[in-house]
Amino acid sequence: MCGIAGIIHFDSSRPVSPEMIERMCDTIAHRGPDDFGHYVAGNVGIGMRRLSIIDLATGRQPITNEDRTIWVVFNGEIYNYRELRTELESKGHKFRTTTDTEVLVHLFEELGENCVQRLRGMFAFAIWDARKRTLTLARDRLGIKPLYYAQTSEGLLFASELKALLVHPGISRDLDPQALAEYFTHLCVPGDLSIFKSVRKLSPAHLLVYREGKLEARRYWQVQPNPDHSRTDDEWMEELRGHLRDAVDSHLVADVPVGAFLSGGLDSGALVALMAHASPEPIRTFTVGFATASGRFDERLPAKTIANRYSTLHHECLIEADVADVLPRIAKAFDEPFADSSAIPNWLVCHETARHIKVVLSGLGGDELFGGYPRYVGLELSKQYQRIGLPARSAIASLVRKLPDGNGSSYFSDRVKRFVAASEMSLTDRYRSFIAAFHDVREILHPDLHASLDLKNSQYNRIISALSICDALDLALFTDLYSYLPDDILTLTDRISMAHSLEVRVPFLDHKLVEFVAQIPARLKVRGFKNKILFRKAIAPWLPKQHLRRPKQGFSVPMVAWLRGPLKSMLLDLTESKSWRESPWLDHAAVRRLVEEHISGKVNHEVRLWAIICFQEWEQHYIYRSKSAPRAKSGNVCTKTTDDRGQARSSS
Repeated sequence: MCGIAGIIHFDSSRPVSPEMIERMCDTIAHRGPDDFGHYVAGNVGIGMRRLSIIDLATGRQPITNEDRTIWVVFNGEIYNYRELRTELESKGHKFRTTTDTEVLVHLFEELGENCVQRLRGMFAFAIWDARKRTLTLARDRLGIKPLYYAQTSEGLLFASELKALLVHPGISRDLDPQALAEYFTHLCVPGDLSIFKSVRKLSPAHLLVYREGKLEARRYWQVQPNPDHSRTDDEWMEELRGHLRDAVDSHLVADVPVGAFLSGGLDSGALVALMAHASPEPIRTFTVGFATASGRFDERLPAKTIANRYSTLHHECLIEADVADVLPRIAKAFDEPFADSSAIPNWLVCHETARHIKVVLSGLGGDELFGGYPRYVGLELSKQYQRIGLPARSAIASLVRKLPDGNGSSYFSDRVKRFVAASEMSLTDRYRSFIAAFHDVREILHPDLHASLDLKNSQYNRIISALSICDALDLALFTDLYSYLPDDILTLTDRISMAHSLEVRVPFLDHKLVEFVAQIPARLKVRGFKNKILFRKAIAPWLPKQHLRRPKQGFSVPMVAWLRGPLKSMLLDLTESKSWRESPWLDHAAVRRLVEEHISGKVNHEVRLWAIICFQEWEQHYIYRSKSAPRAKSGNVCTKTTDDRGQARSSS
């Protein structure tokens, strides 16, 4: 795993500064603390920081071919590199290392940019072909690994993280209002947008090719629902088991120990079962319980049941954390506003795991593939609700509107109100209402921004138009596969893990498994109040019966209570500080209303208010960091953990 960066000047006579390449790479040294390497020749420069996982001794980058005309810097893992190497050697290619990176060089010699079609893994890479004076950038199919780029009047820059581009003087920090609107809708900056106008992301499953001063982007992979109704349920179950085994087996390749995150959920339990079956050595597993003044979010007991069943080398700890201490670190890690509050416990579990190991597998992707979220059940039930006559639905809506708003201790009334309100919408608008933080971002953004927004051309609308799906569940699953998964979940996983120099692999997002699951009929994923139907049946022999019956908990935090308690000072700062009263981005009156309603207990605005706080923290760090803008703090600035021996320790 690595961080990569590079520059190509459009003027071939203008040399790239090796010092600038090194500066860009130094800003992402956390992605690769083990080594630095770069190649600079005339108007081209590429560099990398390396986290050594495969071929620890000779796998230094950049790597070149025999005649030194093709150079590559690579971030990720190619899980089928051994098979590809054997094939390439049979064609006469000579290898100097045993790393997966070198396979890219020779595969590019054979296939050019189409080499991506043969790769199985997570990746973002840059290949410079000196003969054709062509730079090729590529990103993996699901968007597991990131890649940013910027085109200036002088040339093209790219990097694994936005912060590496910001050290270059040619990159402007002017905010993109459209990206800001998307952030307050989805709690992240989605698609190919970045928070800055001058920078873009390379979208998942895309190539970007620079040739003769021109840039050309193209998609090289796409998956759509393609249900096959010819197979029996038992046939689906057996085939799914085979694909799960194959995906996990392929992700175990490494020259260092590989562990696993283990929670009380189905996905991580099945993952550990599959790893234990495939590995001759005991698997290392890691579980973190999360304790706060508002209660515990602790799955250590069910996790230990799985650990004991498969005789893993199990590590567990109970964590207590002050969010006011963690938040600035999270803001710095993401480079862009990011408001998924599960980033907090994920930060802490990565901090703990990185003390023991370099590589860990995660069960991420299982919910999006197999239908694990409650909103999928809600969408399926909405089809049944639509069959109730309009007069009856109107009467129900009238009663539901009188329910008190949830105060955070229970989300039942909040979800019922959202469900009923969405029932009269079109299918696409209904699902949008389930996943949007603000249904109309103009209610929170400064009025001066409204004219510059193109809400009809939102990321959600573009995805829906490209999919053209009529089935409600498939529309939700594939919308999440193309948006929520890469823009939120995988972004969170990459930035937080790499901030701790920890590689996280996600075998359930192996593209071969994803293509197979796209063929499974929706009725085997969600039906009525049941979710993950086929997946549960497939993994049932591997897990205890009580594990299969456990309700989904997720990695949540008591944000509603925090915002009325220890983080209340942050909320008050939103309405009282001069910088926020004069904000050119947000409507101060709207912010004040949200704060007052939440603190009073009238309405639960935890998601919206956390989005505002995270934006404020990001703005202070990336826009006003040269100024001494005060930030309210709360409580003690510390993180306290209790390890599996019951001993307390503190960490920074």
